[in-house]
Amino acid sequence: MEDIRACVIGLGNMGRNHARVLSDLPGVSLVGVADPSEQSRRAFHLPEGVRIFEDYRGMLDVLHPDYAVVAAPTDLHCRIACDVLSRKIHVLVEKPIAKRVDEAERMIRAAAESRVLLMVGQVERFNPAVQEIRRLIGDRALGDVFQIHARRLSPFQARDIGVILDLATHDIDVMHFVTGSRVVRAYAETARKAHRSCEDMLSGLLRFGNGVVGVLDVNWLSPKKLRELWVVGEGGMLVADYLTQEVSWFKNGRVNDTWTPATNFSGAVEGDVTRTYIAKKEPLRAEHEAFVGALTSGASSPVSGQDALAAVRVALDLIKSGEDHTTVCAVKTA
Repeated sequence: MEDIRACVIGLGNMGRNHARVLSDLPGVSLVGVADPSEQSRRAFHLPEGVRIFEDYRGMLDVLHPDYAVVAAPTDLHCRIACDVLSRKIHVLVEKPIAKRVDEAERMIRAAAESRVLLMVGQVERFNPAVQEIRRLIGDRALGDVFQIHARRLSPFQARDIGVILDLATHDIDVMHFVTGSRVVRAYAETARKAHRSCEDMLSGLLRFGNGVVGVLDVNWLSPKKLRELWVVGEGGMLVADYLTQEVSWFKNGRVNDTWTPATNFSGAVEGDVTRTYIAKKEPLRAEHEAFVGALTSGASSPVSGQDALAAVRVALDLIKSGEDHTTVCAVKTA
């Protein structure tokens, strides 16, 4: 069986990482990369056998790849992705899928019309720690889940979008993924301290359809990089560290039963702590493996355009909530 032929459009930080992974992925041949910036093209270390182009359209016309990674700036996602999809080439586009709902919907329609796969790079879904959290919740190790809290702190980043679309879309999607439920209400306090035009701090509060409460603590204002997910439920608390790919389970001990609780849950006390061994794996590599698996098997997209659109809808409502100081912001779930 011949290798799947892949290419990368955009040679920024994520584009170079995609190219690195694809150049060493079994069953895949990285055949080309493209970027309009001469500086970016010169800075890219070209793997053997890979061609480099200024114009992605010329690359597609010459190389006819099976799938393309769109790692261009977010403003260009819709135009480039729709162009690629119209050529009946599968697309993996970086997150967020787009800055606007109508652009994301246009990309989803383009993929359906061309009968090719559109996958969105919600890469944290493929983090082994997140996969383990989802498994434990699915197995009801915690019983009912009460709250899910994401902390994503970073040094300042100069982006074409704010911290909500750039970073918080990771955590919104992860919350959808592990809870199996969608956000129905959102509220945000935001601030702009260093970014010239967009928010760089978010304190967000979410309510999911299944009653779980979500908390978002996201910023570009911390000198320390932090990526954590805390899940509290009947059986205790799960803590995932995305960077070390470790999961700790702080279990509930014996509960004081001298009083009558308001529900079947009678409270929590300190109990045993279990740290789960998880085989480490680069999430970006796992993301591409999942996409290639879908292409070869005929399965649906591992992260669909609708999945990514759901995260963007919530992100845009959080932005609006922060700007308008609205107490409750209704979120469309369709």
